[in-house]
Amino acid sequence: MDRSKTKVAVVGGGPAGMAALKELRELGFDVTLFERRKDVGGIWTWTEDRSITTALKETQLCNSKFGLALSDFPISEDYPPYLTAPQLGSYLRSYAKEFDLYKNIEFGKTVTRFEKSVGTSKWQLTLADEPDAPKSFDKVVWATGGFLKPKSVAFEGQDQFAGRIVHSQDVRNLGDFKDQNVIVLGIGNTAGDITISLVHHANKVYLSHRRGTKIFKRSGADGLPTDIFVTPTISTIMWWIEAYLPSIFGKIMDITIDGNFKENWGENKAAWGLAQSPSIGDGVHIIVCNDDLIPLIKEGKVTSTQGIKRILGPKRVEMDDGLVIDDVDAIIACVGYYDDMEMLSDALTFVDAPGEAAPLPNLYMGIFPPEHADSVAIISNVHLNGPQIPGRELAAMAVAQIWAGNSSLPSKPSMDAWVGKHQEWLRKRIARAHGLHRGEVPSIQWMYFVHDAAETALYDNIGWSWKAWKLWWSDRELYKALAHGPATSHGFRVFETGKRAVWKDARQAVLDVNAEVKRLKEAAAEKKKIERGISNP
Repeated sequence: MDRSKTKVAVVGGGPAGMAALKELRELGFDVTLFERRKDVGGIWTWTEDRSITTALKETQLCNSKFGLALSDFPISEDYPPYLTAPQLGSYLRSYAKEFDLYKNIEFGKTVTRFEKSVGTSKWQLTLADEPDAPKSFDKVVWATGGFLKPKSVAFEGQDQFAGRIVHSQDVRNLGDFKDQNVIVLGIGNTAGDITISLVHHANKVYLSHRRGTKIFKRSGADGLPTDIFVTPTISTIMWWIEAYLPSIFGKIMDITIDGNFKENWGENKAAWGLAQSPSIGDGVHIIVCNDDLIPLIKEGKVTSTQGIKRILGPKRVEMDDGLVIDDVDAIIACVGYYDDMEMLSDALTFVDAPGEAAPLPNLYMGIFPPEHADSVAIISNVHLNGPQIPGRELAAMAVAQIWAGNSSLPSKPSMDAWVGKHQEWLRKRIARAHGLHRGEVPSIQWMYFVHDAAETALYDNIGWSWKAWKLWWSDRELYKALAHGPATSHGFRVFETGKRAVWKDARQAVLDVNAEVKRLKEAAAEKKKIERGISNP
């Protein structure tokens, strides 16, 4: 089938947009990607433009590189287990170069309008630098992510404050806060990253928050990345428990994270205000991965406080419990962002969410608006319980195969019914857990949907099917690596299915990841053996 005359716009040049460009182009579509930054990589590529969100140079990824890579582009063994933001940005730029994506990308392009072309089936995009010349496309993939418009914050008495109140988006150089007393407002990963980095510059650092959270150390006491033990087999079991025994899932996750805390740092003292956390069963947004925050709190270099109640004077701030902090120079608000899906109102409908949460988009599997599923897809909306990048690539594979006619969607009434049931599920979760991402989806449904649409055949070959038994018999090394090794996206490209492209080196890449992890485990065991020898002469 000739698809070269089907024009597709991809909006956003982060991992999701790049994967969509690559997958659609491989199937013959005429694809153009629009990115407002000067390079690919999304938030992982540094920019001094403070109107655009970028990860701090000090930021370290929460997921290890073993489960983070794109499926046909391994992360070098030269990189440490946990990449920094600049390292991930470099990796993503290398990916774009390897697959010659740059030739289909227009940089410095901000989409300001998205609308249906009157009297046609096409969509029009208006760009900021070409306001009078909208561009027409047959299909649009929206991949702009969720870190776009900073949420505002206001305090009683704010006009009295003589210092700076800035959103975390505006923070670039933490040296700007040298020798100052700073309150970091928020309890997410951004707040944690800024707090531990500020310690090296500021005079005093306060972490202000109204709820507790689950602080998680990336590595266990043995120094091994914790996520290497979450194998595909374990994941499928946990997806089932999450779907059908949600309270038990929450308890398992809470016990796991609390155990990680105790193993690494001991008692989670009530005075810190962190232990009073909602359950992870109410949403993975509760988890904050940070190796240094608790040690800094224990050392007194970071003071954990309650939320900000009001500002009392030029440098005086009162907290919710009545504590007054004097001589405050700056408040950094790490209170989150809004996405830009409201721009897609010609393609999307929304329903109200509980409380002050943003309206919920009606999307089948968090990707397709049922009314326009054949021409519009949002692939950076879904929020997964695990690394996001492989999920974005799976979504891109699924969309490409569906639009190419190789896979199919349910009927519109069936998609509408799924959306209605999903919104009911999501509204209940949002009511229980403030701050829940509106892209939350049931893992088991979503994962099997995208794997089936892309037809990776991964889970067909590691479960209890005849295909799995055949692989176990014919290539036991690969079977063990896929089923019981660290979850790696290279497994998406191993099996020939006639749909998404296979990668001839996928089998070896899976084995290489397992070999590297094996060496890490052996080194950890040897270190433990030596330490035991020292402590027991």
